[in-house]
Amino acid sequence: MKINNQTLLLCIGMLALAGCNDPKKPSESNFKAAAQEYLDTVYPACYIKANFPYKTDGVSFNNMPEIMQALAEKGLLTEKELSRKHIDAVWGIKAHDIVVNSYDLTVEGRKYYKQDAGTNMRGENLGGFCFGKATVTEVSNFTEPSDAMGQKISRVSFVYKVSEIPDWAKSPEILNAVRQIRKDVDSEQNGMKVTNVFLLTNKGWVHEKLFGK
Repeated sequence: MKINNQTLLLCIGMLALAGCNDPKKPSESNFKAAAQEYLDTVYPACYIKANFPYKTDGVSFNNMPEIMQALAEKGLLTEKELSRKHIDAVWGIKAHDIVVNSYDLTVEGRKYYKQDAGTNMRGENLGGFCFGKATVTEVSNFTEPSDAMGQKISRVSFVYKVSEIPDWAKSPEILNAVRQIRKDVDSEQNGMKVTNVFLLTNKGWVHEKLFGK
């Protein structure tokens, strides 16, 4: 059987293309796609987890009274004062009021709220405000694949940026109280660099947290 030069070149080209598209190859493009697949399961991310109606007890635990007040000021929650108790100054403690407020979602707040954003310590559903989209911008480095516990792994460093963050979440009151939102907002300009483990499967590379799923 005779094979002309054009057919031979076509075959070589197809083989080369197949090699380039091999999902099992440790390449920048494959790791970028795998990292994006993982981030798509993380974002929209859920922050400020609480069930509503929510009642403060006058104690600033995890900045929740300040966060609830900030969300009310931005129109995501209603605020109703339930009680107020004045505490006189004593033993170096300044005079202050202990205020108990009740908060509930507004129509605007429900646009961002997800009922099953997480679970509390008792295993019960916990709602949260969810938003944001993460996009991988580059894979800066990856290690040569090696064996670990019977799996081929590579440590991959990549950079991503988070977009689609609502303006209310960028207010100083929210950014000062919720560290993760501040990090995600900062990533819009500077990017966020992380290093994670990726594992090789029959279908290609996957992030360690998606392995076996």
